[in-house]
Amino acid sequence: MTLLAVSALLATSAAASPPPSYSYHDIAFVTVIGHGSVRSLPHGIRCPGACRAVFVRGTHLRLVPQAAAGWRFVAFRSRWCGEGSRVHCAFDLISPHECDGGACPLGAFGVRAIFAREAAT
Repeated sequence: MTLLAVSALLATSAAASPPPSYSYHDIAFVTVIGHGSVRSLPHGIRCPGACRAVFVRGTHLRLVPQAAAGWRFVAFRSRWCGEGSRVHCAFDLISPHECDGGACPLGAFGVRAIFAREAAT
């Protein structure tokens, strides 16, 4: 009878606690070359100032540049948003590495925003 009571108690306590859930995060960061600013949607990056932020893995991130007076935006450079001149850079924060047993390192997604001085007339 005692063995049955202990088994029932263990079964009840095991059923009452949910399995652990993990929330994986990635870091997105921006390096500005020249003079300008970059902000992210969703909010988190507002560079210069806050040039990196932590987001939940899988977030769709969009980066929008704004050139300073006398400067123009040239291009974003990264392996995530491609090469070349673009008005914005957008990608999903999905890391290519596997997570094992819930121990998953932070992924890092770096983007360079390049601004050039306007030509004098």
